[in-house]
Amino acid sequence: MNQVRLPKVSVAVIGWVVASVFYTTPVLGGILTRQDFLGDFALVDASSPFLENFLPEESEYSGFVVYSEDGILSDWELSVNNLDLNLQPSFNSGDLTPNVDFELDSGSNWNLVVDFGIAFDAPRYTLEKTSSSEISLTGEVGRAGTYIYQDSAANITLSSSSTSIPEPTSLLGLLFGVGAIAASKKAGETKSKA
Repeated sequence: MNQVRLPKVSVAVIGWVVASVFYTTPVLGGILTRQDFLGDFALVDASSPFLENFLPEESEYSGFVVYSEDGILSDWELSVNNLDLNLQPSFNSGDLTPNVDFELDSGSNWNLVVDFGIAFDAPRYTLEKTSSSEISLTGEVGRAGTYIYQDSAANITLSSSSTSIPEPTSLLGLLFGVGAIAASKKAGETKSKA
């Protein structure tokens, strides 16, 4: 039985590839911004007498949004105590799963829409940060109408973290190394047949 011997160059290439993969220096990828917020909402508008009588005048609330520099939402949550409203990405109501839309405006202002299908009288919630300390919640509840809560003195905490990705040269090294290994294996097989 013939032994397949890899050329010394291939062994060096394999070593270089392994080293480049395991000793990669991470470089800065994207920056994620997290805004935690809490405070007290006050009812500022209700479009129908039914809602005015039904909704609480005030409610404590809390939540957060996490998004990237380019405005991609990665996590979020909203809880409004007196409305018994607890929304998060995994939330669904019966057969309804919400459509979530997020828009990042200039600075750190944003708009989060959680829509359960307003066309079918399911609720739609719009949470909006419009200034450094103002947050509002608009609820659309089908034929029952629309209501707006606002907090002009919200407690907002801003933090950021960076994600890292492998250095591009290491990824290229991995690709070239795999190609070199395949080529040397093929060359070894050809030698053993001869």
